[in-house]
Amino acid sequence: MVILAISDLHGNRCALDRILEQSGPCDMILLAGDLTHFGSGRDVDPLIERCREKSPIVYAVAGNCDTKEVALRLDELGVNLAARGTVVNGVGVHGLPGIPHWRPGMYQFSEDQLRDMLEQGWTQLESASCRITLAHAPPRNCAVDRVYWGCHVGSVALREFIQRNQPAVVICGHIHEGRGLASEGSTQIVNCGHGSSGFYATITVETSSDCPSIQVALHEA
Repeated sequence: MVILAISDLHGNRCALDRILEQSGPCDMILLAGDLTHFGSGRDVDPLIERCREKSPIVYAVAGNCDTKEVALRLDELGVNLAARGTVVNGVGVHGLPGIPHWRPGMYQFSEDQLRDMLEQGWTQLESASCRITLAHAPPRNCAVDRVYWGCHVGSVALREFIQRNQPAVVICGHIHEGRGLASEGSTQIVNCGHGSSGFYATITVETSSDCPSIQVALHEA
Protein backbone atom coordinates (compact mmCIF):
# COMPACT_ATOMS: atom_id res chain seq x y z
CA MET A 1 0.00 0.00 0.00
CA VAL A 2 1.25 3.46 -0.93
CA ILE A 3 0.10 6.29 1.34
CA LEU A 4 0.38 9.94 0.34
CA ALA A 5 0.68 12.16 3.43
CA ILE A 6 0.19 15.94 3.35
CA SER A 7 -0.01 18.51 6.13
CA ASP A 8 -0.41 22.27 6.46
CA LEU A 9 -1.94 23.12 3.09
CA HIS A 10 -3.57 26.21 4.66
CA GLY A 11 -6.10 26.26 1.83
CA ASN A 12 -3.54 26.36 -0.99
CA ARG A 13 -5.28 24.47 -3.80
CA CYS A 14 -2.50 25.18 -6.28
CA ALA A 15 0.04 23.51 -4.01
CA LEU A 16 -2.28 20.53 -3.58
CA ASP A 17 -2.59 20.23 -7.36
CA ARG A 18 1.21 20.23 -7.73
CA ILE A 19 1.58 17.55 -5.08
CA LEU A 20 -1.12 15.32 -6.55
CA GLU A 21 0.24 15.67 -10.06
CA GLN A 22 3.81 14.81 -9.06
CA SER A 23 3.32 12.16 -6.41
CA GLY A 24 2.31 9.22 -8.60
CA PRO A 25 -0.26 6.51 -7.85
CA CYS A 26 -1.35 5.96 -4.26
CA ASP A 27 -3.86 3.82 -2.40
CA MET A 28 -4.68 6.25 0.41
CA ILE A 29 -4.30 9.96 1.15
CA LEU A 30 -3.85 11.15 4.73
CA LEU A 31 -4.19 14.86 5.54
CA ALA A 32 -2.52 15.83 8.82
CA GLY A 33 -4.35 19.05 9.61
CA ASP A 34 -4.33 22.77 8.80
CA LEU A 35 -6.25 22.09 5.64
CA THR A 36 -7.54 25.67 5.90
CA HIS A 37 -6.24 28.89 7.39
CA PHE A 38 -9.02 29.60 9.90
CA GLY A 39 -11.49 28.87 7.12
CA SER A 40 -15.09 27.80 7.07
CA GLY A 41 -16.31 24.24 6.91
CA ARG A 42 -17.03 24.56 3.21
CA ASP A 43 -13.44 25.53 2.52
CA VAL A 44 -12.40 21.90 2.90
CA ASP A 45 -14.84 20.61 0.27
CA PRO A 46 -12.69 21.36 -2.82
CA LEU A 47 -9.60 19.97 -1.10
CA ILE A 48 -11.23 16.66 -0.20
CA GLU A 49 -12.92 16.45 -3.59
CA ARG A 50 -9.60 16.97 -5.36
CA CYS A 51 -7.91 14.30 -3.22
CA ARG A 52 -10.71 11.85 -3.95
CA GLU A 53 -10.07 12.29 -7.65
CA LYS A 54 -6.67 10.72 -7.02
CA SER A 55 -7.64 8.14 -4.39
CA PRO A 56 -11.08 7.09 -3.17
CA ILE A 57 -9.63 6.51 0.31
CA VAL A 58 -9.01 9.85 2.02
CA TYR A 59 -8.79 10.56 5.75
CA ALA A 60 -7.93 13.70 7.70
CA VAL A 61 -7.69 15.41 11.06
CA ALA A 62 -8.15 19.11 11.78
CA GLY A 63 -5.16 21.23 12.77
CA ASN A 64 -4.74 24.24 15.00
CA CYS A 65 -5.45 26.65 12.12
CA ASP A 66 -8.67 24.84 11.29
CA THR A 67 -11.87 25.41 13.26
CA LYS A 68 -14.62 23.41 14.92
CA GLU A 69 -16.67 24.02 11.78
CA VAL A 70 -13.90 22.47 9.68
CA ALA A 71 -13.80 19.44 11.97
CA LEU A 72 -17.59 19.05 11.73
CA ARG A 73 -17.43 19.27 7.94
CA LEU A 74 -14.75 16.56 7.88
CA ASP A 75 -17.23 14.44 9.86
CA GLU A 76 -19.98 15.13 7.31
CA LEU A 77 -17.65 14.20 4.46
CA GLY A 78 -16.82 10.90 6.16
CA VAL A 79 -13.08 11.52 6.36
CA ASN A 80 -12.49 12.65 9.95
CA LEU A 81 -10.27 10.29 11.99
CA ALA A 82 -10.31 12.36 15.18
CA ALA A 83 -10.52 9.88 18.10
CA ARG A 84 -11.39 7.02 15.77
CA GLY A 85 -9.62 4.40 13.71
CA THR A 86 -10.09 2.47 10.50
CA VAL A 87 -8.41 -0.57 8.92
CA VAL A 88 -7.83 -0.81 5.18
CA ASN A 89 -6.19 -3.94 3.75
CA GLY A 90 -4.46 -4.67 7.02
CA VAL A 91 -3.23 -1.10 7.57
CA GLY A 92 -4.85 0.63 10.53
CA VAL A 93 -4.93 4.42 10.91
CA HIS A 94 -6.23 6.45 13.83
CA GLY A 95 -6.27 10.20 14.28
CA LEU A 96 -5.37 13.00 16.67
CA PRO A 97 -6.61 16.53 15.84
CA GLY A 98 -5.47 19.93 17.01
CA ILE A 99 -2.53 20.80 19.24
CA PRO A 100 -1.81 21.11 22.98
CA HIS A 101 -3.02 24.41 24.46
CA TRP A 102 -1.00 27.28 23.03
CA ARG A 103 -2.81 30.58 22.43
CA PRO A 104 -6.41 31.83 22.09
CA GLY A 105 -8.25 31.18 18.86
CA MET A 106 -6.57 27.89 18.03
CA TYR A 107 -8.18 24.47 17.58
CA GLN A 108 -6.54 22.95 20.64
CA PHE A 109 -7.00 20.53 23.51
CA SER A 110 -5.53 19.68 26.88
CA GLU A 111 -2.94 16.91 26.99
CA ASP A 112 -5.50 14.77 28.84
CA GLN A 113 -7.99 15.24 26.01
CA LEU A 114 -5.33 14.38 23.44
CA ARG A 115 -4.43 11.26 25.45
CA ASP A 116 -8.06 10.12 25.51
CA MET A 117 -8.51 10.66 21.76
CA LEU A 118 -5.38 8.67 20.99
CA GLU A 119 -6.59 5.72 23.05
CA GLN A 120 -10.12 5.83 21.60
CA GLY A 121 -8.89 5.47 18.04
CA TRP A 122 -6.17 2.96 18.88
CA THR A 123 -8.66 0.48 20.33
CA GLN A 124 -10.31 0.25 16.90
CA LEU A 125 -7.15 -1.07 15.21
CA GLU A 126 -6.91 -4.50 16.82
CA SER A 127 -7.27 -6.30 13.50
CA ALA A 128 -4.51 -4.31 11.77
CA SER A 129 -1.11 -5.81 11.00
CA CYS A 130 0.40 -2.31 10.70
CA ARG A 131 -0.78 0.68 12.76
CA ILE A 132 -0.33 4.35 11.86
CA THR A 133 -1.07 7.44 13.93
CA LEU A 134 -2.23 10.50 11.96
CA ALA A 135 -1.69 13.60 14.11
CA HIS A 136 -1.39 17.30 13.47
CA ALA A 137 1.15 18.04 16.19
CA PRO A 138 4.39 16.05 16.51
CA PRO A 139 5.37 14.31 19.75
CA ARG A 140 7.29 16.45 22.27
CA ASN A 141 11.09 16.41 22.39
CA CYS A 142 12.03 14.89 19.06
CA ALA A 143 13.85 16.12 15.98
CA VAL A 144 10.66 17.25 14.22
CA ASP A 145 8.94 19.38 16.88
CA ARG A 146 11.61 22.07 17.35
CA VAL A 147 10.71 25.63 16.31
CA TYR A 148 13.17 28.16 14.89
CA TRP A 149 14.12 29.56 18.30
CA GLY A 150 14.98 26.10 19.62
CA CYS A 151 12.02 25.11 21.80
CA HIS A 152 10.29 21.72 21.55
CA VAL A 153 6.54 22.32 21.30
CA GLY A 154 4.99 18.95 20.45
CA SER A 155 2.51 16.90 22.45
CA VAL A 156 3.59 15.14 25.64
CA ALA A 157 0.54 12.85 25.40
CA LEU A 158 1.55 11.75 21.90
CA ARG A 159 5.13 11.06 22.96
CA GLU A 160 3.96 8.95 25.91
CA PHE A 161 1.51 7.13 23.64
CA ILE A 162 4.30 6.28 21.20
CA GLN A 163 6.55 5.01 23.97
CA ARG A 164 3.74 2.84 25.32
CA ASN A 165 2.25 1.47 22.08
CA GLN A 166 4.92 1.81 19.37
CA PRO A 167 2.78 2.46 16.28
CA ALA A 168 4.70 1.69 13.12
CA VAL A 169 4.49 5.27 11.82
CA VAL A 170 3.39 8.65 13.16
CA ILE A 171 2.45 11.15 10.46
CA CYS A 172 2.36 14.78 11.58
CA GLY A 173 3.01 18.39 10.59
CA HIS A 174 2.30 21.67 12.42
CA ILE A 175 5.94 22.71 12.87
CA HIS A 176 6.78 23.85 9.35
CA GLU A 177 10.50 24.14 10.07
CA GLY A 178 10.42 20.68 11.68
CA ARG A 179 10.01 18.86 8.36
CA GLY A 180 11.94 15.62 8.53
CA LEU A 181 12.17 12.13 9.97
CA ALA A 182 12.71 10.93 13.52
CA SER A 183 12.25 7.74 15.51
CA GLU A 184 11.15 6.66 18.96
CA GLY A 185 11.88 3.01 19.60
CA SER A 186 10.52 1.13 16.59
CA THR A 187 8.21 4.01 15.60
CA GLN A 188 9.07 6.10 12.55
CA ILE A 189 7.95 9.74 12.87
CA VAL A 190 7.48 11.86 9.74
CA ASN A 191 6.76 15.57 9.77
CA CYS A 192 5.47 16.09 6.24
CA GLY A 193 6.36 19.78 6.22
CA HIS A 194 4.52 22.82 4.89
CA GLY A 195 2.18 21.46 2.25
CA SER A 196 1.44 24.97 1.06
CA SER A 197 5.09 25.10 -0.07
CA GLY A 198 4.76 21.79 -1.92
CA PHE A 199 6.21 19.46 0.72
CA TYR A 200 4.73 16.00 1.31
CA ALA A 201 5.64 12.45 2.24
CA THR A 202 4.98 8.93 0.99
CA ILE A 203 4.74 5.83 3.15
CA THR A 204 4.94 2.47 1.43
CA VAL A 205 3.68 -0.46 3.51
CA GLU A 206 4.16 -4.10 2.54
CA THR A 207 1.95 -6.29 4.73
CA SER A 208 2.31 -9.66 3.00
CA SER A 209 4.60 -11.04 5.72
CA ASP A 210 4.34 -11.34 9.50
CA CYS A 211 6.73 -8.37 9.81
CA PRO A 212 5.46 -5.49 7.63
CA SER A 213 8.05 -3.56 5.63
CA ILE A 214 7.69 0.22 5.74
CA GLN A 215 9.51 2.82 3.65
CA VAL A 216 9.08 6.55 4.33
CA ALA A 217 10.25 9.31 1.98
CA LEU A 218 9.98 13.11 1.91
CA HIS A 219 9.29 14.98 -1.32
CA GLU A 220 8.84 18.48 -2.74
CA ALA A 221 6.56 19.40 -5.64
